[in-house]
Amino acid sequence: MSLRGWVTALRDALHNMARGNVMSLASMLAVAVTLLVLAVVAILAVNLEEIAATAESQVEIKGYLCTARREEVKCGQRDLTEEEIRAILESIRNLPNVEQVTFLSRHEALEEMKRADPAQADLLSGYEGDENPLSDEVYVKVADVQLVAEVAEQIQAMRGVAKVDYGKEIVADLLAFTRAVRIGGAGLVVLLLFATVLTLSNTIRLSVYARRREVSIMKLVGATDWYIRRPFVLEGMLLGAMGAGVASAVAAWGYIRLTPAIQQSLPFLPVVPPDAILSDLTLALLGLGAVLGALASYFSLHRFLNV
Repeated sequence: MSLRGWVTALRDALHNMARGNVMSLASMLAVAVTLLVLAVVAILAVNLEEIAATAESQVEIKGYLCTARREEVKCGQRDLTEEEIRAILESIRNLPNVEQVTFLSRHEALEEMKRADPAQADLLSGYEGDENPLSDEVYVKVADVQLVAEVAEQIQAMRGVAKVDYGKEIVADLLAFTRAVRIGGAGLVVLLLFATVLTLSNTIRLSVYARRREVSIMKLVGATDWYIRRPFVLEGMLLGAMGAGVASAVAAWGYIRLTPAIQQSLPFLPVVPPDAILSDLTLALLGLGAVLGALASYFSLHRFLNV
């Protein structure tokens, strides 16, 4: 297919858009509104995923090592040697799915308590050395939060580990929440995408219907189906891309203005920065609008070409 043919088709598409300016404007606005809703849902889904991922990243296993003061039978009422502690830490690091291991000695924990409550520093000073009632602690983060329980059981079974804690009930609730967020977000995006296809197809079909006589005449004088389709396909692409551009601009404007307000009023809530999402969202909407516009135009002409 020659370049000249495409240039002619593009010129015809632009001419048709200018001639039917009201219909073209209506088509573009319909596409813009539909894609704007899709953009808002996509932004919401991305931020919900960020919240879920942040919550999952904060889940960790806390292990208490044996000391002479602990009553667990496996501890034998004795303190672990430095070699035993190093061996436990190395065994934990070698477990599958373990991402990070942090050790906090009972002496360091006591110093942290003094710094956290200076008023009690003198009282806590009496518990230094062998009188320290605290336990050496190990903080473990796993690569996949789904495997927290499994890793916790493996650590609990190790010799020298008195007990572990990872908030079993809280983790179960968190996993249920994040699963619902991901499934709900994906389902909503798919639903809106389907609605976008229907809206765009019906809008283009109305535009084609308004020129059905022109299509029939071209068909009767011997024009090929692709020759007739090409300007309409390009017109659909242009209308889809223009509508997507409007939707992207409005979504970007709203998100850029809304993000600082959310961060100020809800500083604990993780929000995806605008520059990390808007460029990809704009490209996705432009591509989606153009592709859907072309497909809608292509298939909307089918019934009118059967002359």
